[in-house]
Amino acid sequence: MHFIEGLFSKLVKKYNTTDVYELCKLEKITYRELDLHPEINGIYQYVMRNRIITINQNLSPECKRITCEHELGHAILHKKYNCTYLKTKTFFNVNKFEKEADIFSSLFEIPFISKDILIGKTLDEVARELNVSRYLLDLRIGICNFD
Repeated sequence: MHFIEGLFSKLVKKYNTTDVYELCKLEKITYRELDLHPEINGIYQYVMRNRIITINQNLSPECKRITCEHELGHAILHKKYNCTYLKTKTFFNVNKFEKEADIFSSLFEIPFISKDILIGKTLDEVARELNVSRYLLDLRIGICNFD
């Protein structure tokens, strides 16, 4: 099992829910929606021992949910890191953190996948069938162990 999958499973088992907004509340993460720049979907911040997720209020409900899943990934996987600060004020490469948060989000969107769903279909067809982006499907498949 991939380490991110393990942390996701532990979180879901602890609270018996996959509702991202409920998980934020139970984890004592402040969730808020603000009018952010159109190029910003969401932000995770760790400020004075407080975890804060801010989502762009102008997104569709589906985009808000997926963005919140991604930002919750940062809160769980990179609790004390402020990626926005690291990205803008240092030379630290945050691409790894962003990909890990995307993998975390893919677990919400595709909680279970078997190789049977892939047989005889292209990945684009499977993504459409699951109603997810091809990118999230690729990430989810990337951490699967189909043995």
